[in-house]
Amino acid sequence: MRRASVVIVGAGVMGASVAYHLAARGWRDVLIVDRSDGPGRGSTGVATGGFRAQYATAINVWLSLLAREKFSRFRDEIGVDPGYLPAGYLWLAQTRAELDILRAGLKVQQAEGLHEATEVGVEDIGLITPSVLRDDVVGATFCPTDGFIAPLQVLNGYLAAALRAGAGVEWQTAVTGLIRDEGGRIVAVETSSGRISTEAVVNAAGAWAAELAGHAGVSLPVTPLRRQIAVTVPCTLLPPTTPMTIFAGDGFHFRARDGRVLLLWPAPGVSGKPFDVSVDRE
Repeated sequence: MRRASVVIVGAGVMGASVAYHLAARGWRDVLIVDRSDGPGRGSTGVATGGFRAQYATAINVWLSLLAREKFSRFRDEIGVDPGYLPAGYLWLAQTRAELDILRAGLKVQQAEGLHEATEVGVEDIGLITPSVLRDDVVGATFCPTDGFIAPLQVLNGYLAAALRAGAGVEWQTAVTGLIRDEGGRIVAVETSSGRISTEAVVNAAGAWAAELAGHAGVSLPVTPLRRQIAVTVPCTLLPPTTPMTIFAGDGFHFRARDGRVLLLWPAPGVSGKPFDVSVDRE
């Protein structure tokens, strides 16, 4: 039986980050396992690269501010450019009720130190993002230090740094079960390539985290949310510094990336098929 001090399930950006930080702090025999055949095959690889601190809960604002500090020194610490571009996030309200929700979030954000987040009027919206038709917009909030990162660059940077620090990674290794002792503590991980004894397991499975937690008898309230993306042909209609622009009511948002415009809409998956990734053309 193989052994690892910590088994991290999931080699996306979260799992890679955990592996690096544990190894950098002196943990040995840290192992990441992932059922895909290489980096970036899961959610990280299809992420649109948005980064924000404009949240409505204090803990999310706080964590995002810590992350922003991390990105500012990422190149020096990890050796890779994270692609941080502070183009801003613009949240649009089409009703007074939506604007009240944005204002409530703004109070939380400013209380946690995100002082640059502010409410903007309809005329200001045109200056920030001229592409927005403002006829049905009643107001907005904007934070100029929100913006974009390069998910695969961050992922590959963390993976390489983790390996340099002594961590390991096994691809094409699916977790099939978790073995617990009489006290309920996980002592081994069953995988498609054999059992691995361990002292701890980190669930970094992202959208699949609830499925993994079920192996340990834990009910985890994580539900996948399908985000459909329409990608335009190459064009110069929007500059790359266009803020991530989001309609607060239905979540429709857009950004410019790699010379194209991405039109995005979060929507429930197909009933009974939470991991269905088909596109609803309508």
